[in-house]
Order: sequence, then C-alpha cells, then structure tokens
Amino acid sequence: MSPGVRGRWRPAAPATAVLAILTALTALTALTTGCGGATMTTNDGHDGHGAHGAAPGEGGDDGAAAVVEKPVETAREETRALSERLLELAAPADGAAVTDPGPGVDVCEQDPERERLFTMYHAWGLHRLPRQELEMAMDRLRQGLPAQGWTVVEDGVLTNANRSPRLLLENAALHFAADITLAGRGDTSQLQVTLQSACFSTPEGESPRGEF
Repeated sequence: MSPGVRGRWRPAAPATAVLAILTALTALTALTTGCGGATMTTNDGHDGHGAHGAAPGEGGDDGAAAVVEKPVETAREETRALSERLLELAAPADGAAVTDPGPGVDVCEQDPERERLFTMYHAWGLHRLPRQELEMAMDRLRQGLPAQGWTVVEDGVLTNANRSPRLLLENAALHFAADITLAGRGDTSQLQVTLQSACFSTPEGESPRGEF
C-alpha cells in the first residue's frame, strides 16, 4: 500500500490495534486452511466456525493441490496491489489513518521446511474516523467486492463483547481470502482488513527461505 493515499498514511500502529490484527489473522488462517476457526454468529442467527475447506486454489477431492508458481517478490507486490484496490473501494473520508506494516511471508503447512511453498498475508487497518464512516466503508466493501470476483463466505458478527461486525470473503481466481472486521467501539473503532493467500510455489531452483 503506497504511503499517502489521500494523505492518510500513518507509519505506526497502536499496540492494541496490532494485537487485534494478529487475532484476525489467526481466525482467517483457520478459514483458509480449514483447521478450526473462531466462532461467529451469522445474520441468520446460525453459528459458524469459518472452516470451508482448503484455501482458494488449493486441494481437491483427491488431495492434490493446484499451486500457482511465482517468485516471492512478485507475490508480495501483488498482495500490496490487492490491498490498494480494497482501500480505494472502501474510500474513507480524508482524515483517516492507515496502519500498514506491509505484506508478510508465512510458512505453508504442506512445506514446513520452506523448500518451495509459501503463503502471503497483509494486515492493515483504518482508524481515526467516526464509527459511522467506518461502517459505510465496510458496507462499500460488502457491496463492491462481489463485482470484483469475491465471494462472501460469512457476513455476521463475532461473539465478543462488542459484537464486532465481520465479513469473510474468498477470491478463487486470485487465490486469496479476506477478513474484514469493524473492531472496537466509538472513537476507538478500527476497520481491520487481513488478506491471506493460498500456498504459492517459487519457480524451480528458488526457495522462499530468508523471506520470512
């Protein structure tokens, strides 16, 4: 995500925001791998656990994985560009701060030795806006992302004290899932966005080691 989008860039994240983003990332990893999942309540009143099989582009009935091959740096640039598109779609009013530590590389559980496989994630957040404006930004993502190839997997609220609205989406063509949560309350609210990819593979002869 490029600095200074509409002049809203801020380099540092409060400790509470970082913790919340990491919590969202844990839940989203469970969604994309099908391992566990944080309980949430959907709008129809049913409980869900965010487990919907393998990550976009992964796996099949025979267990085989259709893994996309690309260099780590290419995947990093694509992840950042994808976050840019989500930010532009949310398009919050001037005055918001964007907390963005940058895209990260993580281990693919099918390749714990990191010989070829890796995943990408990018957690960022919008804050310093009235909660109503953040709600409107979240609704723009809810309404606009399906037209860009995203499928809504869950749309409900977390079972926490704030009943935080949460939106989970997948994009099979891009091999990414997105966790969008409106955390906090009042002036402390933050719109948290976490992108998590399926497993990618480096080209033959390249390794993702040293990129983590």
